[in-house]
Amino acid sequence: MPTLEISQIYIYPIKSLGALSLQEAQVEIQGLAGDRRYMLVDEQGKFITQRTRPDLTRFQLSLQADGFLVEDKHSGQKKTLSSSVELGETKMVEIWEDHVEARLVLDDWSEWFSQLLQERVFLVRLTDSSPRFIKEKYQTPLSKESSFADALPILLCSEASYEALEDELGDKVDRLRFRPNIIVSGSNAFEEDTWKQIQAGNVELFGAKPCARCQLVTVHPQQGTIQKEVLTALSHIRKIGNKVYFGQQFVPNLLGKIAVGDQIMVQIQQDAVY
Repeated sequence: MPTLEISQIYIYPIKSLGALSLQEAQVEIQGLAGDRRYMLVDEQGKFITQRTRPDLTRFQLSLQADGFLVEDKHSGQKKTLSSSVELGETKMVEIWEDHVEARLVLDDWSEWFSQLLQERVFLVRLTDSSPRFIKEKYQTPLSKESSFADALPILLCSEASYEALEDELGDKVDRLRFRPNIIVSGSNAFEEDTWKQIQAGNVELFGAKPCARCQLVTVHPQQGTIQKEVLTALSHIRKIGNKVYFGQQFVPNLLGKIAVGDQIMVQIQQDAVY
């Protein structure tokens, strides 16, 4: 049987903006360190994503010594978001059914994004003082919180699942369409849906639920163009009930560090629950 191992690791520091590819990552109770702790919201505090603004793909990120660089590909403007950036007053924000008290990010970040997007927006940060709790049935003894991810802290997909979609689509699929945190090689297609508990190094993750997908996967993660055929092809092979699934969502059970090349041990397996 092929060895299961981590082939890629990604974080998305600002929700729905560009990804950062990492060789290793620290696992915290809210997910991978640095993943989706920032988010753009509108004047009412409602979260903004590529679902309604596919042009958010114009913002690409790169790592710097103390934070990361945000570059707007349309205008060429760049701005560095320091990990020690000053935070301002609290703002109640809405992400799906959750309402969370986040902190405004200062250093003119809201103004910078507002000017470029031609819409009044605010950059906010999730803080430990006002956590975003996940549903009780998905909590572990260790983790009861998430980031600004759509639902649960960590999304894992397999290379084989992408390849099954590519076979159906007849075209290559950019891995970032599905916003994965961890990509695993060596499995069968969609086998990750059956992993109730896995271990990588000293990290242990609880497989809470498969991930239902929406039109976000039709957005090209670099170009912002729409390819509806991706979701159509996925629905042909992964429609269960009235939802379409791709990837498994995990919640931390033991913290530590994961790295590309780490072997995955499936500790508990079960029939997938959709």
